[in-house]
Amino acid sequence: MPKISIDETFVKLLNQYGLTSYEAKAYYALLILGEATATNVAKWAGIPQQRVYDALSALERKGFIHIKHTNPKKFLPFSPRKALENRITQLKLEFELKEQELKKLIPVIEGKVPEVRDKSYTGSQVMILEGNEAIVSKVIEMLSSAEKIVKISGIKPLYVLGCKGSLEKYVRQGVKLFAMGRFDKECVDEIKKLKGEFKEADVSFRYQLIVDDKKLLMVYVDNDNMPYGFYTENSLLIEPYIFYFDKAWESNGENC
Repeated sequence: MPKISIDETFVKLLNQYGLTSYEAKAYYALLILGEATATNVAKWAGIPQQRVYDALSALERKGFIHIKHTNPKKFLPFSPRKALENRITQLKLEFELKEQELKKLIPVIEGKVPEVRDKSYTGSQVMILEGNEAIVSKVIEMLSSAEKIVKISGIKPLYVLGCKGSLEKYVRQGVKLFAMGRFDKECVDEIKKLKGEFKEADVSFRYQLIVDDKKLLMVYVDNDNMPYGFYTENSLLIEPYIFYFDKAWESNGENC
């Protein structure tokens, strides 16, 4: 019996759904054969006989195939769309169950944290972020966590999110927004939607975000135009930037 030429790209794509290479190859073979015994699947897909039953059992459990209880048993594939939708449903459920388990562990782990000997220690010092993707992710995280106030300033300080409904999406209602810098019309419109205040002003740094006066992100660009972020929750490091923002806000005329 000839061996099927397996599409390795197909196998790698199914790996993304949590299938092993043997499972993906067995499913690929069944899509061609329509139905087959375990022995035939092993031969056509090039899977060791002692491993094919585990692969087929896993495929049934993951919703890719079903069994015809003949003698010997035969295995039939679901269509790719149905199989993948089955798997996505399973993964969602598995994630929800895992999420519940992990949340229960949070207080347990917190209870195991050793006491800090140096009482003057005020938390982690700084985190350095490299590249737009890491910076945007941190900006979204910070904006989403804001409870009272957001202060943004810089050269076109809303460039990070592009002013396309992003602020409205991430900043909850009731959070006060203060923005200082240069703004395109769509950014101004978005600030107004949130009933925020902004001031047109020239500032010397690229981007600064302060959330609840407890979190700070500064962005700068190196000589190769690579953006880097400086993030901290250390109050001693944040205080000078809060002071600078507040003084600059007061000295830049009327609110817009």
